[in-house]
Amino acid sequence: MREEERMKITVIGGGSAYTPGLIEGLIKIRREVPYTELCLMDIDAPKLKTVTAIVAKIMAEAVPEVKVSATLDRIEAIKGSAFILCQIRVGGLAGRVLDEKIPLKYEVIGQETVGPGGFAMALRTIPEMYAIAQDIKKYAPEAWLINYSNPSGMVAAMLAKYTDINAISICDVPIGVQHFIASLLKLPREQVKLDYVGLNHLGWFRKVFVDGKDIMPMLGEMAKTTDILAMLPSDDEKTLHESAMMLRIFNKLGVIPSSYLQYYYLTRECLQAQLAADKTRGEVVQGIEKELLAHFKEVVQHEDSHLWKSRGGQWHSELMVGMLSAIYNDKGQEYVVNVINNGCVPGMAPEACVEIPCLIDKRGVRPLHVDRPDTDMLGLMQVVAAYETLTVEAAMEQDYNKALRALNLNPLMPSLEVAEKILNDYIAAHGDLITLR
Repeated sequence: MREEERMKITVIGGGSAYTPGLIEGLIKIRREVPYTELCLMDIDAPKLKTVTAIVAKIMAEAVPEVKVSATLDRIEAIKGSAFILCQIRVGGLAGRVLDEKIPLKYEVIGQETVGPGGFAMALRTIPEMYAIAQDIKKYAPEAWLINYSNPSGMVAAMLAKYTDINAISICDVPIGVQHFIASLLKLPREQVKLDYVGLNHLGWFRKVFVDGKDIMPMLGEMAKTTDILAMLPSDDEKTLHESAMMLRIFNKLGVIPSSYLQYYYLTRECLQAQLAADKTRGEVVQGIEKELLAHFKEVVQHEDSHLWKSRGGQWHSELMVGMLSAIYNDKGQEYVVNVINNGCVPGMAPEACVEIPCLIDKRGVRPLHVDRPDTDMLGLMQVVAAYETLTVEAAMEQDYNKALRALNLNPLMPSLEVAEKILNDYIAAHGDLITLR
């Protein structure tokens, strides 16, 4: 095979328990995206070894012509790549647990991407994503970075402001809701169109179109008269809880919220539930991951690799590989993506990173028209966007004062004094992963 015919896809954070599910999606698009090498990169050698083994087994059975490689060296992974899929978690799940537990000491919401937890994650992730972007610029300047690492909106803002690489940052919440609505109506996902506006993990589905008709009024009646939760295809406790919260908000406001809006609309209730819980969500996920990695090792030794199970995240796989194919094949497909506003959402600052429907093709992201959000939506978006902009600046400049101002601006913070205590605790707990002056 000639060198120009070779095509490498790299997964940074390849040791994640999500990776086998992602690989399943890559297998599905192999005919339309003829990649020849799949490279997994991670800094956790034991996890990378375990995940690579099951990925290699799955790939060997499905597309044996594709080479599977693994490396701890990021530059080696990036070199020669056409697409780089990024799903990193700086500080690992242990870092997530700290992000959740520290705010709870002060009776503040402890969540991985919302409030102080998302802030701490941003301070760790943004510098690392910048370093990755610099390596891409140097070693694979034509490559596309498709980022799934949280906090996705703030990462997108940093990549747009501080780099000039080809990059898209995504979140699977909108496509997950689209699938949910489609399943209720027994329709293909593609037949359901959403009028969605917001920020990452802070958005609203204002209208739902089927064959050009807004069916939101019909969904409102269903929410009041039908046991929608019983119709869910999942029996996962977390999914059911989030869906119940979304329905409560929908019934009161008439718009379908992102599940993360529960932390802003039902703050006291969410906080009390977290304080009463035996474990944080991060601790629960640590247990899930441990079980899955053990499961992967067993599957590798089994003759039938079809017995493997993933951590979930099927929407993240569909979204990542769908975008990859849309770029490679110049499809002009519609997805919800994080983009710099620049007038896309009326009423929002030009520099704000918004999450809106866009067309994806070989040129990248082309935002679609979005109507001005209602006043209450716009007000919350403006405040959170300002907090996010300041957080990105603090992370890039390593500025303690700016970090404190950013955290204090977050709507979930009760006071400047508490913000300062939480920030100092994060710095002490995370060590070199959070560097502020």
